[in-house]
Amino acid sequence: MKDTTANLRRHRGIAFVGNYLPRKCGIATFTHDLAEAVAQQCEPSQPVLIAAMNDIPEGYIYPDRVRFELRQDFPVDYTRAADFLNFSRINVVSLQHEYGIFGGKWGANILTGLRDIRCPVVVTCHTVLKDPKPEQREVFIEIAGIASKLVVMSERAVEFLEMTYNIPRSKIALIPHGIHDMPFVDPAYYKDKFGMEGRRVLLTFGLLGPNKGIEHMIEALPAIVKKHPKTTYLILGATHPAILKLEGESHRLGLQRRVRELGLEDHVLFHPRFVELDELLEYLGATDIFVTPYLNLDQITSGALAYAMGAGKAVVSTPYWHAEELLAGGRGRLVPPEDPEALSREIIDLLDDEVELAAVRKRAYLHCRSMTWAAVARSYLQLFDEVRSHASVTAPVATSMARPLSTTNLPAPKLDHLERLGDDIGLSHHARGPLPDFSHGYWLEDAAAGLVAALKFHDMFGVPEAAKLSERYLTLLQHLIGDGTTVAGLMSYDRRRVDDASDVAIGKTIWGLGYAVGHGPALLHGVAIDLFNQLLANVRITTPRGMAYSILGASNCLRHFPGAFAVRRFLKSLVKPLTVALDADDWIDRWDGADWGVAPQALTVAATALEDNDLFEHALKQLAQLRKLTSDGTLFERRNDNTDAEELPVSVMAFIEALGAIFQKNRDRELLGPIRAAADWFLGANKRGESVYDFNSGGCHDALTASGLNENLGTESTVSCLIAFLTLHRLAGHDVELTLPNLDPSS
Repeated sequence: MKDTTANLRRHRGIAFVGNYLPRKCGIATFTHDLAEAVAQQCEPSQPVLIAAMNDIPEGYIYPDRVRFELRQDFPVDYTRAADFLNFSRINVVSLQHEYGIFGGKWGANILTGLRDIRCPVVVTCHTVLKDPKPEQREVFIEIAGIASKLVVMSERAVEFLEMTYNIPRSKIALIPHGIHDMPFVDPAYYKDKFGMEGRRVLLTFGLLGPNKGIEHMIEALPAIVKKHPKTTYLILGATHPAILKLEGESHRLGLQRRVRELGLEDHVLFHPRFVELDELLEYLGATDIFVTPYLNLDQITSGALAYAMGAGKAVVSTPYWHAEELLAGGRGRLVPPEDPEALSREIIDLLDDEVELAAVRKRAYLHCRSMTWAAVARSYLQLFDEVRSHASVTAPVATSMARPLSTTNLPAPKLDHLERLGDDIGLSHHARGPLPDFSHGYWLEDAAAGLVAALKFHDMFGVPEAAKLSERYLTLLQHLIGDGTTVAGLMSYDRRRVDDASDVAIGKTIWGLGYAVGHGPALLHGVAIDLFNQLLANVRITTPRGMAYSILGASNCLRHFPGAFAVRRFLKSLVKPLTVALDADDWIDRWDGADWGVAPQALTVAATALEDNDLFEHALKQLAQLRKLTSDGTLFERRNDNTDAEELPVSVMAFIEALGAIFQKNRDRELLGPIRAAADWFLGANKRGESVYDFNSGGCHDALTASGLNENLGTESTVSCLIAFLTLHRLAGHDVELTLPNLDPSS
């Protein structure tokens, strides 16, 4: 019977945001179970809808309750989701927060949407870190600041929120993890379904990975089997998708090999698959002892543990935080991690003593009666009503339209033309119209800039095509660098290394390699580091432009290896001569190229890497000159010999990169205006009123002149435009919240 109390009736509707599909080996995702339980408590007139995450390109087949799908790595989806929620018949959003659910660095993409949601947000914290990294803490603190309430599932999590994050207790609600309401029955009732009559069944279930500690449970089995020969250890669950992607099934195969070595083939069963809820509950029903030998003790919540205890199972576990709390009071047994002897001792002790085994089961079962999904749903509904009653009413407007850098107001970056401009070797330097012209060969600096663009794209969207391009460009760099003593500037189309690389080309190469070290996938780190060190040992950068790009590379390298003293020395050796060169009033006229913005960008990132505020003041000085030269991002005519009033995309990209680097350091929102103006230059807000960006191909015209567009869509312009758009999308995630009118009639 539905709860129709007055406080629940006042809800217009509830939206849940998080994972939805049953992907955790038989446990439907928390979002799924909570949403279904809440829906059963609500009236039909109170919509309960889902905004579900997609972490694969093709998405999933969802039921009707899912009304919006968010691609994990596309910031624009989070902005659109906020607009969708603002215009839906809901007045509370329940966000399921886990760092791995949302895209961006430590799930920062969710902030893009949260800042625009106009109704109260209740955040369920599935992970609360005791000692977060600075970026983790920054993301979580902003989420907590937006949230009306934070829900946690253990007392330890409450403690961490108060002590580590300074969250007031009044903002925290403790609601346990939900469980399915199962009867307390003898395991023998279910065992015949699996052909296990008369056997003792031990179970571990969940996504398989090295942190589960299953290898230690396997090592404990010989002693258990010796005392209780009719024992079966069931390992239920598919390999974690992230592990599968990196290592394949190597971990599972290693476990199976160890089982054979110990002669345990008749006592261990692997079921490497997902199971439906009903089947999982039957496996749990047949279980005598549930085992969680996890290695990571910093686990604040375990749905598998809650489900097992709710089914009345005796549990033997390592003392991770949630287990310590739930198994207290004789509701289970705790053992040290990586201790097979302790595991076997506790399991044998329980199997030897039927009375104690039954008592542990009963204590666990009774403790969890208040954790059924129906009870948990009522607690959430009461909390939703509380936050809703204190919330002001705001206009349902598309707030993203008011943001200078909303992702909905920017073209979506795409790789189409970058792929068209290259082949299996690398990028062509020139193009004839939209087609590559390989007659000029493959240039070192194109490979370096292309590497940065591909890695930025992969970092943001995670698509395999971007990773493949970055591998291709890095391979070409490796060939042109050689042993580092003589670096070739290009490779001809007939595969000959040609010309010595210029100072600037080497600087750009250091930039690309440093970016690969600081931001690239682990697969590329080893090669990138080796090539980076080869260049540092053999080259000497002498031009300001080459220094600026080298500074970008060294600073990015230090992000990943802050203790790399040789890189730090190299960075410091470049900073002083660059600042001296930039102190000249006519430094822009002397700059050997149109990418003037790389100068203040380099000083800004160096200021961060070296913690030198004087460098940042230098950058601000150069920025002021750039803003004046470009009429605040609207005009980018090159100086000196430029009779056709030519404007180049690389100038606009460098301007955006410079202002973006400074904005990320000081959050000066006044910079968003000229950044937006520069973005619009690509899109037609320029002296010719023509779009330099080609929406159809994803390429960019080589130049804008007094007589019109250069019809060629070459590599430098396309890479510059792509880097700029990627930076704009990244900056959109840092835009600040706008103040909307308060429409609460009671105020």
